[in-house]
Amino acid sequence: MAKIIKFPGTENPQVEDQQKILAQITLGIAAKMSDDKWHSLPITQTELSILSNHGETIEFAPLIAARINTVLATSLIRNSFLEDFL
Repeated sequence: MAKIIKFPGTENPQVEDQQKILAQITLGIAAKMSDDKWHSLPITQTELSILSNHGETIEFAPLIAARINTVLATSLIRNSFLEDFL
């Protein structure tokens, strides 16, 4: 996602579009982690990118944040095992 700079006192529709996309993806992550089958729902590359670039500014409920950590840690372990086989 390209970085779009918003200057004070100006309107930039690209900034608004980027903020809407960020909100939609964030809500999608929260919805996945609220599901009963949260542990089997993967984090997509786009969601991972959003978490990587904006994670420190996104606020999740404690349970949602803990589940995201668990899913990410599981993915890292799985990828580590796969790399060992290659």
